[in-house]
Parts: sequence; C-alpha cells; structure tokens
Amino acid sequence: MNVLFLIYLGLLCSILPLYMKTGYYELGEAKAICYLALSIPFVVMVVVNYVIKRKKILGEKGSTEKTSLPQLFLYGTIYSHILSLIFSVDIKTAFLGYEGWRNGFLSAIVALVIAIYVSREKNLKYKLIFVIALFLVPFFEFVLSIINRFGIYPFVIKGQNASFVATLGNINWLSGFLSIWVSLGLELMYCLKRFSGWWWISFVYALTGILALLLQGSDGGILILAACFLFMLWISLDSWESFKSFLLVLMVMGFGMTIVDIVIGIFDAYSYDSNILISICQSHAGIIILAAAFFLYRIVRLLEEIKVVFIEKVFRRIYLVALAVIAIAAVALFAMNFSDSFGNGRGIIWRICADMYVNLPSWQKVVGIGQDCLYPFAMKDAFWSDSFRNIFGTDILTNAHCEILTILLERGLIGAICYVGLFVSILYELVRAKEKEPIAVIYGLPIISYFLYNQVSFSQVTSMPYCMILVGLSIGLISRPKEKTKTDDLLIKGRNSN
Repeated sequence: MNVLFLIYLGLLCSILPLYMKTGYYELGEAKAICYLALSIPFVVMVVVNYVIKRKKILGEKGSTEKTSLPQLFLYGTIYSHILSLIFSVDIKTAFLGYEGWRNGFLSAIVALVIAIYVSREKNLKYKLIFVIALFLVPFFEFVLSIINRFGIYPFVIKGQNASFVATLGNINWLSGFLSIWVSLGLELMYCLKRFSGWWWISFVYALTGILALLLQGSDGGILILAACFLFMLWISLDSWESFKSFLLVLMVMGFGMTIVDIVIGIFDAYSYDSNILISICQSHAGIIILAAAFFLYRIVRLLEEIKVVFIEKVFRRIYLVALAVIAIAAVALFAMNFSDSFGNGRGIIWRICADMYVNLPSWQKVVGIGQDCLYPFAMKDAFWSDSFRNIFGTDILTNAHCEILTILLERGLIGAICYVGLFVSILYELVRAKEKEPIAVIYGLPIISYFLYNQVSFSQVTSMPYCMILVGLSIGLISRPKEKTKTDDLLIKGRNSN
C-alpha cells in the first residue's frame, strides 16, 4: 500500500492542479470530478486492504493502540458528516455536492478516509527526491499566477480574464492552494540546514511562493502570512539557532515585498484591482522588514559570540502579550469597519448565514442541514428564498465564505466542535513534538495557514485534500515513537551553521 499511496500522492499533486476540462468554464465541477476519479480507486483499495487484514489485527495480542485526542476529533468529524447526511434537507445534494461545486459528503469522506489511512500507516517511506518532485507543479502554478497578474498568458485558456489565475480559477481557489504550498515552502526553508544546496533550492521556491501570494489579489492573503510568521515565530522562541532561521525566512518576505514594489513601480502593469497587500508593498514596507531582519540577525550572531543565554520563558511571555494586544486591536478594527459590504460582500453573507443558523430548529443546530445544502435549504423556505433573490439575484450562494460558519449550518454544532478540536489539538501536539520530531513544524504551518485563511473563505478540492493528508501525517507522527530518517540530517536540529 505504501507504493500505491506514493503513486496516488504524486498524481494528486501533479494532475489535480493542472486539470481543466473546458478552460475556466465549470472549472469547479471539473476539479471535483478529477479529484474523485484519482481518489476513489485508492480509497477502495484502502478499505479492501483493511477488511482483509482486520482479523489479523484483532487477533494480535497487545496490538491495541491508545487513541489520541486528534484521532478522536478526526473520527468525530466523520461521525458528524454521516449524521448530517442522514438528516440533510436534500440527500442527493448532500451526498454528491451542489452541481458545479461538488463539495458534498462524498468528497469529504474520501479525504477523511485517506487521512485515517495515512495516520495509521507505519511504513510510509519516501526519498527526498520524491518529496522535491511533489513541489514542481505548485512551483509552476506560482510562476504562472505571477505572470498572469501582469497580463502575460503563455497559454490560451477558455474564459480567460483577470478574475482567473493560473489553472486554479478565481483568487479564492488560488489563495486556498497557496495557503498549503507556500507555507510548506517557507517551513522547508526554515527547517533545512542554512545555506546548504537544498536550502538554496527552498529559498527560490519560497521566494516565488511569496511573490505569488502577494500578487494574487485577495486581502485574505494577509491571514495566510500572519498564520505563517506568527506560528513560525512561536516555535522559534526556544533557541538562538531557531530564531536565526526565522529571521532568514522573514528576510525572504521582505525581499519579496521589495520586488513587488519595484516591479509594479517600473512596469505599472498589474492587471488586478489594488488591494491591501499591494498597498503595503508600495509603502516600501518590504525594505524596512528586510533591513530590520538583517540587523536582528547580526545582533543575534553577536549575542551568540559573547555567550548570552537565550531566555525562552521571557521571550514567550513577551510574544503572548504582544499577540494579545494585536488580537484585541484586530477585533476592534474589525468591529469598527464591519458592514454588509465588508470583505467584498462577505459582511452580508455572514449576517444572513448567522441569522439562518440562529433560526434553525434546535435539532438542526446540532446536526446541520446537510453538506453543500445551503442554497437548497434557502430555496425551500419562503422567507430565505426571497432574501437570497433580493440580495444575490441569480447568483447561487453555496457556502458562508467562512468555514466555521459553513460547518455550523451544514454539520451543526457537532461538526463545528470536531472541526475546531481537530485543528487545535493537532497544532498543540505538533508544537509539543517539535523537539523530538523536527519535521512536525513542516506539517504545522500549512495546517494553521489553511485553517485561518478559510475563516474568510471556504473548503475546496484544490486545497482541502492536501490539508487532510497533512492532518493524517501529523496524527501519525505524534502517535508514533521517533524513528531517525535520512531527511533528519538535513533539518535544523543539532546544526552549527552561521
């Protein structure tokens, strides 16, 4: 099964991002069908393999393993999906997903079964060259999205315009994809031995990813960057070595912002609407970040030379206080600026969806209305159908553009508790596992970036499957004893680089 999984993973990381049946027309439907076509055969093999081995597993003495908290939340998520399907307002839509979108029970359960398989598989082994190969298509998507934003289209694609980017569709789909793959690149650069050959390769990848994220056009990209650098800073507050690695990644961020500022200033060819990220870049913030990170890096080198001890507890307390101040300021700013037009119309979507949940019967608040059933549910209710038509016209609202709110509606309180519990428990365990498993932080960054970004977006097949695989890998990692691998020698732990 190990070889089959690696083949599946290779296909998922290469074919799914590129696949387009009729260009940008009905791209959501095409991507979903592609995902199911790639994944269902593998899921069938996983289930058959489990059934065949079940008697042997049950018969082995001492084979029972303790179930971790993240595993419980993962199983609870499956349970919430099944409950939601049983009590859905439209079982066909709930199972297959809404036409043109297909984010239903089938897509979700396929991803969750694969996550469980990965979490329980003890013999997953892969060579570094295979891991590098997985990043080739995402890197291609980075480059394509960057040149698309400057009006350069090397390929003729049906339905092409500034609203669509690369082969992933609109900026919400692209940003969801970037939340996984840019974060992985940044964390690889953070973990690899500084200034080694692989580190320089990761530098090129990370810089290109940062440029794609800065240029993609969505204000939600700020949440991805915030998640990346706040999480990375927290895990770096254990030694001068880790903090230096963080500062190098921060320099890449500043370098990328400076490049965007220079290129837009010289060519004036940015093809999308101005947004917060572009405005920040054009305020010359990049060069300030780059200079400040470099200055701090030299200060840290000096402190190391004179044998100053890294006081972890003090730095962590300062971090928590600063984070609390930032969080309070962000909430206050959000409250002062919130309106129906907030976030490109998300304000009114959130208000309507929150009202819908509040007015659900008590039992539906617990189990939900069914996966992907927001629009069918609204159309079956006289009040909500009129509201949808008056506000959205002929547009079809398939989700709340906030994943936790979408889950509350679709899978109820049970689904929402399992969703939050799964992500929070995994991140907590990964941070705890950092000392014995350096690779833990590589899994953590894309998971928290995906989670935070999706609070202003939605789950989609170009990001959710990758996140669920990382969830499975994370659960497997924190549930098993440490085993040294060849890639450990490339990681930050125990190095003496400058």
